[in-house]
Amino acid sequence: MKKILLMIMILTVSLMACQKTESANVIVPNGVPSIAQSYMEYNTNKHEFNIERVNGPQPLVAAFTAESHDIIIAPVNLGANLYQKGSPYQLTGVLTWSNLQIISRTEINDITDLSGKDVVAYGEGAVPQMIIDYLFDLVEFNQDVNIQYDASSPQESFMTFLQEEESIAIVSEPVTTSAKDQIGSLYVLDLADVWSDYTNLDLFPLAGIFVHKDLSSNTVQNYLSLINESADLVYEDPSEIAELCESLGYPFEKTIIADSIASSQIDFQSMEDSKETVESFISMIYEYKPALIGGSIPDEDWYYLKP
Repeated sequence: MKKILLMIMILTVSLMACQKTESANVIVPNGVPSIAQSYMEYNTNKHEFNIERVNGPQPLVAAFTAESHDIIIAPVNLGANLYQKGSPYQLTGVLTWSNLQIISRTEINDITDLSGKDVVAYGEGAVPQMIIDYLFDLVEFNQDVNIQYDASSPQESFMTFLQEEESIAIVSEPVTTSAKDQIGSLYVLDLADVWSDYTNLDLFPLAGIFVHKDLSSNTVQNYLSLINESADLVYEDPSEIAELCESLGYPFEKTIIADSIASSQIDFQSMEDSKETVESFISMIYEYKPALIGGSIPDEDWYYLKP
């Protein structure tokens, strides 16, 4: 019996050794993607992932091109675009989905109410622009809508919105909840609902999780397991997650973070579960604005599937 127990212990230790993961560097943009992984970021003593939060798309582009990080959370189409240009990062899953809202001080109950209006938006060359332009082409407006992609982030779009009483802006959570908190009478139109109404399609993928092709499969699977746990915990106790975000220095008040979670569309789906949706979305982009994904549809090697 003792020999059998000893053999089991040796086998267990050997398996644990085989599954040991190396340290890996992760970059994630501030906003809903960072909130989705905040539990993991807070509990750094439980893993070997070094997490860096950044503002705007430029640090993400730099990470792809310089290969400075092992794991990059970024817009799905950005990863596709740079993959076509030789970037060695594969898509392992989708972390956040449809998260775009139109805000206005003047009444808007339907997207057609934007006829003849000027709208400030962000996300030029990324998923937000594709969604906005695609939707607005489907809608029959009485007058053209002038969309200006002058902002580099939802926060910057909101700051522009604050400067003019008549302005209309496209932002995303948690900026939308922050806007509601700051402005008493605010009209909000969720583009997720408009997308479903005009396309008869489900939610569109926003932030994907990309891994460097040289990262070991054990490390990848360990990270995906942890990010899945973090994403699930966001909805179990939003107030606690908001406390963690505050302690980590997130650029939003904890009450705003807690209140925004319900409409943030956080839902980690592995590549096995999300591949069909992503492929449909990528095909739609290719037919509409192929430049947003580098001019062609990525080959199968772009998708990271469990070995």
